[in-house]
Amino acid sequence: MKKNSEEKKNFNFKAWWGKINEKSFMPLVWLTLLGVIVWIICPLVHLSRVWRIGLVFFIFNSYLSYQIGRIMQIRKLSYWWLLLFPVVFAIAVLIHFAKYNFLLCLVYLSFELFGLWHDDFYKEKK
Repeated sequence: MKKNSEEKKNFNFKAWWGKINEKSFMPLVWLTLLGVIVWIICPLVHLSRVWRIGLVFFIFNSYLSYQIGRIMQIRKLSYWWLLLFPVVFAIAVLIHFAKYNFLLCLVYLSFELFGLWHDDFYKEKK
């Protein structure tokens, strides 16, 4: 009994953090969190709505979506990971943003598919 309480006190955060980051899906989670952090920071730095939608939602998030698709292809991850970023964005739209931003979920899903199929677009059949 005493040993269990000592193990709880000696929790090694660095080892746990390293073990979590060894998972093949963690870059997708980190990119999604990066997108969320940027969404939170934009109003705090008083970025106007037009710049936020144009710069962050269209350019930055589309690039993140493309990279998520590329990482999925490289790491051979399951296709359901395609839904992570658009679903998190849809939740953010429900909470804070205008309803027309739901269309961006489809844009992000499309860019993820472009990243996933990056090498399959222009191959000629022999």
